[in-house]
Amino acid sequence: MQIHRVRGRDLRDALQRAGLQYGKDALLLSHETMPDGGVTVAVADPDRATAVRLLGAVRSERRDPGLDDIERVMQRNGCSTELIEATLAQVQRSGARGSYALDAAAAVLGRSVQVAPSPKIHKRGAAALAQPCVIAFVGATGVGKTTTLAKLAARLVRVGRRVGIVSMDTLRPGAIEQLRALAADLEVRVEVARDGVELARIVAAFAGCDCVLIDTTGRSPHDAQALDQLARVLTGAGSALETYLVVPASASQAAIDDARAGFASARPTAWVITKLDETREPAAVLESASHCGARIAFLCDGPSIQEHLHRADAERFADLFMRGRIA
Repeated sequence: MQIHRVRGRDLRDALQRAGLQYGKDALLLSHETMPDGGVTVAVADPDRATAVRLLGAVRSERRDPGLDDIERVMQRNGCSTELIEATLAQVQRSGARGSYALDAAAAVLGRSVQVAPSPKIHKRGAAALAQPCVIAFVGATGVGKTTTLAKLAARLVRVGRRVGIVSMDTLRPGAIEQLRALAADLEVRVEVARDGVELARIVAAFAGCDCVLIDTTGRSPHDAQALDQLARVLTGAGSALETYLVVPASASQAAIDDARAGFASARPTAWVITKLDETREPAAVLESASHCGARIAFLCDGPSIQEHLHRADAERFADLFMRGRIA
């Protein structure tokens, strides 16, 4: 007989979850109150004779403390019950115990989110014929698109890349001025595009650049149409448009789902997760990305243009799941 453990907010919730997963006839073998007030129940298939023989063993069974540590830190950082249970099961199968169990969980979680390939931004000669790398940032108002763009521009300038910036954010008061102020410190030129034709023309005029970064308006169908037109132009010229959906770690699950649906027409190739310094539960947004198969390109954990942009990788994902921050 297989024994199943189900966690809930309280005993009633745990029993309801167990009933949904294993049927109303599942036998309750034991229940345990966790340090945070949640309750874990052990249930089994409705084979009563076998259940009676195993009841004492279930009650006396001691779980490895390393698993308790994993559960505690994952709860603290915003992981769902389903992800916690799945991770614990994988760690148990690996045989890792004690502090090694935490390492095993970090490895599992680090691999659970996809990393987007690095944008191909090469230093091009003056006579280069290829199109520059073009990256557009899309997302709702206030998620950090402009700041993220400035962070990436600063990084590229530091390593000797020539950068051009296009603003399509003609609706938000002061948006273009903010971008120009950020770009001035980097000695990067900013142009303004109001439609797809103008956008394609400006990108073509930046042919001497290694990379063109595009800042869009928060939730504008106009931008989606313009980006679609630009993508067709670039495809015809032998290049491609990378579109990054900017998602704040502080957003609710409903807001994340809304962003995915609202910007689907822009066909994002990767996510950028911002405002990791503004939440105590950074794991939630990573779990959302994992569920929908989104790839993560960059992580932002503060306002500094020069410091708070990180390339996404499995080690940083593990830090966020297990530590709640990037180490």
